[in-house]
Amino acid sequence: MDKVMSYVCDLCKKNISSRKTRHKIYCCVSSLESSFVCAECSTPFSMGYEVTDREQLSYACEECDKVFYSKIGLKYYSYEHSNAWPYQCKQCGKGFGWKSLLKRHMPKHSDEKNYKCDICHSAFKFKPHLITHMNIHDEQKCFRCQQCDKFFPSKRRLKMHMTKHSDRRPHT
Repeated sequence: MDKVMSYVCDLCKKNISSRKTRHKIYCCVSSLESSFVCAECSTPFSMGYEVTDREQLSYACEECDKVFYSKIGLKYYSYEHSNAWPYQCKQCGKGFGWKSLLKRHMPKHSDEKNYKCDICHSAFKFKPHLITHMNIHDEQKCFRCQQCDKFFPSKRRLKMHMTKHSDRRPHT
C-alpha cells in the first residue's frame, strides 16, 4: 500500500495529503476558487485528484514514449513491444506475460473437456463456458424461446436460435 505523504503549501500553509512520494503539491486558495499546482511541472489543476492522476502517468516506454499508470502495465507492454514473452505456447507460439494466462490458453489445443455439468452431463473445455451453461438449468437466469420453449444461457444464443423459426438470418 502506498504511504500517504502530507505537505504544507508554501503559499497558503494548508496541509495537503498525497499518496505519491515523488511530487510535492502546492495549492493556492483565493476567495473565489481553489486550485492545485504540481510542483514539478507547474501545471494547474482544479481538483487535487487530477494532480494525483497525472502523477500516476509516470512509467514511459523507452522505445516509443508511451506512458502507463503502473510498472506492471509498462512491463507487459515491453513484452508486446519486443515480442519477447516470458511464457510461450509450444504448440502455436503465442506469447503470454504470465504463466496463468498460458495455462488458461492450453486447453485450446486439446479435445479434453474437463468441466462437466452435474445436471445434464454436458462437458466443456473452459470453466466460464460451464458457468454460462449452468444458467439453462435455472429458469430465472436463462432465456426461453416463446415459440418452442427451449432455454438458452444468453440473449445472443436465443437470438441465434430464433433465426430457425424464420427465414431471416442474423447480420443480413
